[in-house]
Amino acid sequence: SAQPEEVWNMTYGGQGNDVGSSVIESKDGRYIIAGWTNSYGAGKLDAWLIKTDTTGNEIWNRTYGGSGDDNIFSVQETMDGGYILIGSTESYGSDDRDLWLIKTDPEGYKLWDKTFGGRDFDSGSSVRNTKDGGYIIAGATKSYGAGGSDVWLVKVNQSGKEQWNKTFGGPGDDLANSILLTKDNEYILIGSTESY
Repeated sequence: SAQPEEVWNMTYGGQGNDVGSSVIESKDGRYIIAGWTNSYGAGKLDAWLIKTDTTGNEIWNRTYGGSGDDNIFSVQETMDGGYILIGSTESYGSDDRDLWLIKTDPEGYKLWDKTFGGRDFDSGSSVRNTKDGGYIIAGATKSYGAGGSDVWLVKVNQSGKEQWNKTFGGPGDDLANSILLTKDNEYILIGSTESY
């Protein structure tokens, strides 16, 4: 079969370490890129959101974060046309790195953010809209669970308030990389395990 041909490519960033981790097509046909940057923002690594047109030209970009390392691993468009971002933060929350949830308006301006976690390493890797208007988050936690890092599933409402959370795993390091909402309104997760 014929090999695909490149139509265009674009680079974004400055003199530091700039990484894209997730991309979606928005309802208006543009592209939303999420990741992190230490070329711009408030501190070491900052969460970074970029909107481009259909040929990759930047429309706007926003950074979120503080004095520590802050990352975004997944982005989804929300029912109101804004964006929900999930990642981890050292700037806010408890003692160590925490799972970090950010809600923005359609222009990428932060409306609210929430942290989840305990004394150890906690992070979110994937977020999806749920049928009730809330969000389901998958990631990993060392603060809770059976030992090592465990798969962590967190359900929040449309304001980011936790409704419940579950951990899955054994004595080794286990984590979830992605989550989907199934047609029967359940969840399927994919990741890796050292426990089984």
